[in-house]
Amino acid sequence: MYQTLLRLYNGGKGKLTEAGLKKAVTLGWITAAEYKQITGEDYSA
Repeated sequence: MYQTLLRLYNGGKGKLTEAGLKKAVTLGWITAAEYKQITGEDYSA
């Protein structure tokens, strides 16, 4: 799932938003650490 979300986010230029990534963390699809790897920002709910 991490690779898919990373591709969809595409450094903020893709179809996936930061809000979508935060939802992925709450659903357990990625961890907060993976969120930080994708966005470069710390996860906060």
